[in-house]
Amino acid sequence: MTVASRAHLLSASITFAAAASCSFATAADISAEHTAFFESKIRPVLAEHCYSCHSEQAQEKGKLKAGLLVDSQQGLMSGGETGPALVPGKPSDSLLIKVIRHEIKDAEMPPKGRLPENVIADLAKWIELGAPDPRLATAPVVKSKRTIDVAAGKDWWAFKPLTQPALPAVKNTSGVHTPVDFFILAKQEAAGLTPGKLATKEKLLRRVTFDLTGLAPTPEERAAFLNDTRADAYAKLIDRLLESPKYGERWARHWLDVVRFAESGGYEFDGFRPGAYHYRDWVIKAMNNDMPYDEFVRMQLAGDQLKPGQYDGASATGFLVAGPYPGQITAKTVEKIRYDQLDDMVSTIGSGFLGLTMACMRCHDHKFDPLPQRDYYGIAAALATTVQSPSKIDLSYAETQKKLVVHNQLGAPLQAALKKFETEELPTRYQAWQRDQLPTLQSTAPWQVFDVQSATAQSARLIADRDGHVIYTGNKTKDDVYTLKVITHQKGVRAFRLDALSDPALPSKGPGLSDNGNFVLGDVKIIAKPLDAKNKAKPVTLKLKAAQVSFEQKNYEFAKTVDANPGTGWGVAPQMGKDHAAVYAIDGEAVGFDGGTAFEIQLRFTNFFGLGRIRLAFNNGSELAKIADAEDMQNLRELRVLSAAKAAPASVTRWFSRFDDRARQLTAAVTEHERKRPQPVLTEVYTTQAGGQDVFFLRRGEVDRKEGKASPNFIQVLMRSGDAEKKWVPPPEEKKPAIHPRLSLANWMTDAQAGGGPLLARVIVNRLWRQHFGRGIVPTSNDFGTQGEKPTHPELLDWLASELVKNGWRLKPIHRLILLSSAYTQSGDLNTANLQADPENHLWSQRPARRLEAEAIRDTLLQLGGKLDVKMYGPSETSNESTRRSVYLRVKRSELVPFMTMFDAPEPTQSIGDRGNTTVPTQALAVMNSPFVHDLAAQLLTRILATKPANTAAIISKAYEFALGRLPEPHETQRMQAFIDQQTQLLGSKPDSATLAQREFCHALLCLNEFIYVD
Repeated sequence: MTVASRAHLLSASITFAAAASCSFATAADISAEHTAFFESKIRPVLAEHCYSCHSEQAQEKGKLKAGLLVDSQQGLMSGGETGPALVPGKPSDSLLIKVIRHEIKDAEMPPKGRLPENVIADLAKWIELGAPDPRLATAPVVKSKRTIDVAAGKDWWAFKPLTQPALPAVKNTSGVHTPVDFFILAKQEAAGLTPGKLATKEKLLRRVTFDLTGLAPTPEERAAFLNDTRADAYAKLIDRLLESPKYGERWARHWLDVVRFAESGGYEFDGFRPGAYHYRDWVIKAMNNDMPYDEFVRMQLAGDQLKPGQYDGASATGFLVAGPYPGQITAKTVEKIRYDQLDDMVSTIGSGFLGLTMACMRCHDHKFDPLPQRDYYGIAAALATTVQSPSKIDLSYAETQKKLVVHNQLGAPLQAALKKFETEELPTRYQAWQRDQLPTLQSTAPWQVFDVQSATAQSARLIADRDGHVIYTGNKTKDDVYTLKVITHQKGVRAFRLDALSDPALPSKGPGLSDNGNFVLGDVKIIAKPLDAKNKAKPVTLKLKAAQVSFEQKNYEFAKTVDANPGTGWGVAPQMGKDHAAVYAIDGEAVGFDGGTAFEIQLRFTNFFGLGRIRLAFNNGSELAKIADAEDMQNLRELRVLSAAKAAPASVTRWFSRFDDRARQLTAAVTEHERKRPQPVLTEVYTTQAGGQDVFFLRRGEVDRKEGKASPNFIQVLMRSGDAEKKWVPPPEEKKPAIHPRLSLANWMTDAQAGGGPLLARVIVNRLWRQHFGRGIVPTSNDFGTQGEKPTHPELLDWLASELVKNGWRLKPIHRLILLSSAYTQSGDLNTANLQADPENHLWSQRPARRLEAEAIRDTLLQLGGKLDVKMYGPSETSNESTRRSVYLRVKRSELVPFMTMFDAPEPTQSIGDRGNTTVPTQALAVMNSPFVHDLAAQLLTRILATKPANTAAIISKAYEFALGRLPEPHETQRMQAFIDQQTQLLGSKPDSATLAQREFCHALLCLNEFIYVD
């Protein structure tokens, strides 16, 4: 059920309210008959179906819904949060009757099921009688609306400013390895606990290697570490693992839980998002590069604003739109779905970044934390113009920019030569041409090629050459719109000609854009605009008559409807390899403005790959039209000094190059160089784009109950500045654009002095501690509010958070502080006295064994079998049998990988801060019976045999080293030897019985608890 649905149901539950202004019968007016009717027909129904949520007893238990009491006359008369629900004497007008009759969708009451018809009839009759209620009370029921004291709320430990506590004094200074230990030991000493012993090097190696990389240490790594006798060997091990690219893959997976990452929309259609994987790759790279956490957060909230058009910015903001989103939307549901999407964004931002539960605030103020509903809608308003979209982004933006710099440097001399020609030679050469050649120059055809000023497209870059051709290149896409701007100084334009030219470089020689040389022209729109800025005439959208299409000198009537349908649009199939032309006649008077005309021509193509050649021409109606008369040539000569609103000098030179060799040479050099302009490597990224609409406060979260427009604002209890709103959401300065609201949100959230930075820092260092120890300093990683658990070591939490901010928000130094501490490096040996004094191990007097997550189990199985593909990044793997790391498996919400979910990989529907850790029979059965595990056990044996072990005992020893990171004890070797012998006997006389038995031993080793648990 969606949040909105729950809100609607909750709103409906208060319909038993009665307005105080209604005329209820008093106790003295109620007849004995009416009293009997109420006591026998009405009160039992209210008691059975309503009191659990709408009574004084429910209020005392904190379970009162919507501020409504129905266990007294006064409660009914004062009503609930939604106002009147009873109209005494008019049951059909009473909302109560409507909801119990299930006449209002998503507001059916009671929630557990429809009441019997006879009960509904009794309630309707009661209202018709005037809703007589004999229940009396000595005083009116007082249901005061909870008010939130934001100022007082700032005293909650999580909302206080960040200060770095002094290191506490401890007696056992020998147990201090990093400052972390001061805080741990101080609590232990106060409780009379004995610190745990240091873990062995073997256990430390396996523990920290899994923690930082999610993979087992190799035998070579084990030997190197055990033989390293330097005092800082462990510290160097940590540094090496932190620098490993596997670190990013491991810790990115933790973060992807927090941000509910998936590659599909969920719901019934669960549409796949091909470009969503870029966000996952961005997180891995950010982790490996130790991107400062404040920048990490800012990029996810506003990367598209910080780095517009760049791959990093687009990939990072995939965070915002990573949540579920329906695949089918209608006009009636679009607004509701939009608010559901905003709710997903706000909830994930609250839980993931700030450890605050905010989903309930869509409907009301937070019931427990000092968070008014205004804060929720303030963040939602900051996200108002953010929607999801697959976008074409340059995969190598920085490299492309470098190439463009070089390209522009090489082209500068060519541009300079052309400019010099226009300034110094063109007037003189034009005058000579006008005198000597113009009088005898006439066109042999009525069609004159347009001077193309610019050419743009949604998914491709267009280049106009000197011959009026437009070369278009780009990536494969379904459809695209090309916008061409052309000019002419002729008057009386009566028709347009669009040539689609063949070319050997095109598929099937073209002239189309698809893989078979075809295309479909779906729409043509032409707007005529005055070229002279002084011309007051308004632009005109031309009406075009049905076009005529020709190829091989044969003419065909073009369909009157152009709508991207291959049956009605202009397609070049099956006549590929030939030049095609379409002629559009203007329906009405000829077009042309004094001073020249600019035409903006929009062409919508479908089903193409993005490579082709087109040319535009016009006709003024004459059979043998002069190219231009003397007056037009005078205008052309003067274009050099006219404003850009009329024409650019380059267009003059390009036109004149048809008649002048020097102009042709210079323009050809510039055009040829421009054709070599470096093109971006475009890739589809699922990210944000501008869109959406204003956000309004919703009463009870219902879309059809708006109560005023919301403005961007953030969480008040986390603000320390007197001018809080102006500090982060300032009004736009004169002649300067306003700060994008998501950028304001990012600035506020990472402000460690006056904004959300202190809580942001506390939450992330707690997440690091949680992943290293299995439980956070605050056990509820996603809830730092009053309903979450308080920190076991609040001073340590603040100290770590302060260290994070002080050291530039870098996470790897915090990892290092934790991993080098005595608290982390101690063994898991139990101390009876400690166990009795601290049974929950809140004070960390021993290191509990931890089960590996699903990804680490699967990846390690592949690693041991020698099958692990270490290729990084790229599209997700569609096959569950893929040998790549699990972080690269496709995450489709409706088709989660069974092996992963069996070991508690969560459903990516909401932010998950703490994965569950179940122990169920199916886990053991899967490892025992899975062909995947059997195959990897066989591969493990192959690797062991490749080391040429001397005997079975050596095989056993090497298998333990591979799988468990240690050598077997003598009794283990003896027991496994017996197992192999027994299996060999059971296999009988098979020629490979010994190998099969050894394979069974390897499989049994992978089934041990020790394999999936780390001490």
